[in-house]
Amino acid sequence: MTVTELFPAHPLVTPEEQRGTRAVIYLRLSDLREDQLTADGTVESFEDREQQLRKLAARLGWTVVDVVQENDLARDKNGKSRGVSAFKRKRITLPDGSTAMRVVRPGFRKILDGMSAGRWNALLAEDLDRTMRDPRDLEDFIDIAESRKINARSMSGSLSFTDGGTDGEISMARIMVTMANKDSRNTSRRVREGKRRQAQAGRPNGGVRRFGFEPDGITIRPAEAEIIRDCSIRVLQIDQRTKKMTSLRSLAAELRAANVPTVTGAKWTSIALRAILLRPRNAGIMVHQGEEIGRAPWEAIVPEDTFRAVVGLLTDPSRTHNPGAPATWLGSGIYLCGVCDDGETTCNVKGGSVQAEDGTRSRDYRCKEHAHLKRKAAFVDALVCEAVIAELSRPDAIDLIPQIERSTVDLPALRAEATRIRANLDEMAADRARGLIDRAQLIAGTEAANKRLAEINDLLSLHTAPSPLTPLIGVEDVAAEWAAQPTSVQRAILDTLFEVTILPTSQRGHGFDPESVRIVPKAKRQAKRKATPQRRGSKTTLPEPLTA
Repeated sequence: MTVTELFPAHPLVTPEEQRGTRAVIYLRLSDLREDQLTADGTVESFEDREQQLRKLAARLGWTVVDVVQENDLARDKNGKSRGVSAFKRKRITLPDGSTAMRVVRPGFRKILDGMSAGRWNALLAEDLDRTMRDPRDLEDFIDIAESRKINARSMSGSLSFTDGGTDGEISMARIMVTMANKDSRNTSRRVREGKRRQAQAGRPNGGVRRFGFEPDGITIRPAEAEIIRDCSIRVLQIDQRTKKMTSLRSLAAELRAANVPTVTGAKWTSIALRAILLRPRNAGIMVHQGEEIGRAPWEAIVPEDTFRAVVGLLTDPSRTHNPGAPATWLGSGIYLCGVCDDGETTCNVKGGSVQAEDGTRSRDYRCKEHAHLKRKAAFVDALVCEAVIAELSRPDAIDLIPQIERSTVDLPALRAEATRIRANLDEMAADRARGLIDRAQLIAGTEAANKRLAEINDLLSLHTAPSPLTPLIGVEDVAAEWAAQPTSVQRAILDTLFEVTILPTSQRGHGFDPESVRIVPKAKRQAKRKATPQRRGSKTTLPEPLTA
């Protein structure tokens, strides 16, 4: 916003318009409320104010030639009008390119321009402080009033200029504007202090109810708090194979599918969920004007370390914002191809043959790279689910969760290092654009930085996000709890427990060969317990309608 945009020049007047006392009425509404608006958006209270000022003009013998209403400079995000302050200053760009703090009121500036051009030679207003509360505005008015012999009056009598203003009138105006400015500053300070105390007490400053809290902003809603806690944890859980975090898009889809209501009744989106997870109040941290001011009076919904890690992840500019559709099958992209047998090539789910019974299409796991392996997805997943449930049902299942010595890791230092690395990446990109480094240097530096960022993310995830196994450890019915978990959680649990490889089969004809699926516990767990003969598969009861 520039000065010329805010204060356009007023056209010069004709000689015929220069005769007599030509007054402009200035009306300003600093507190625009919905009950003051009519159906067409005009302000009802302005009509009465204008009529009172026209009566004053008639008593003075002045002719009202124009009315300037200032009430719709600022609009909120919904497009609704807000009042225009004669005190609050904003940063604007001056004609020389520099910036400065100024009170922004195009209507008032229009009046000054019109007086300077000779269109008006008198001003009518309700009160001096409705017209000017900033000393700079008053001095601008005095300059024009003295040079153009401007008259001014107000209904309250506080604004009085006679033929440019007498010494007494100008001095009194300066004193009154100074006092009005001081009063506005006192009010502003009291409002800020009130909001700060309100923030310290944990009370919201109006608006809709915060998700996870009652309307008082302090009492926690357990069901919603559990959703915040669960989503905060899950966005930090890294897929050890892809090194990707759980996407907000998939979490929002799960909330929609579960018919979890939002505060406003709108559908869950990744944007709405992100805003909720980034709130400091989730960790019991109170914020005022963007700065942390202390601890909240309620118990934190998520630990502070977890919250800091979530913020670091979701505000990372290098994070993938469109990871694609969430996986709907347990082992897609996780199961390894036993024909390639390179420890990296995985199997994906693709369409299979049409079933005769209901006309539906079955699904197969197939090698991602070659057409040399195919297994019925339902059979493979049933076998793997049985192995997962059996593993988590062991009496010593708690040993599946690694014990972490948290005191040996400086989490704040890791977060600070990640911030520095991201800043360095931006600087390298700028250096490349200026020709200070070549392409090879940029690539080498970026690879090294991204590698270290991945290591930091792994450490932060390990030390801030609980193991995905935690909800299923020690429960009475592991099978029921496993079935209740979303697919993304089941995949995280599977990838934590087992390495699954789909092997070639020697079995001929119809039917599923359990020996064609190798399920091996991850190395750490395997080394911790006594070695037992590993089965390539296990006998299990499979759904009767499905055929291999």
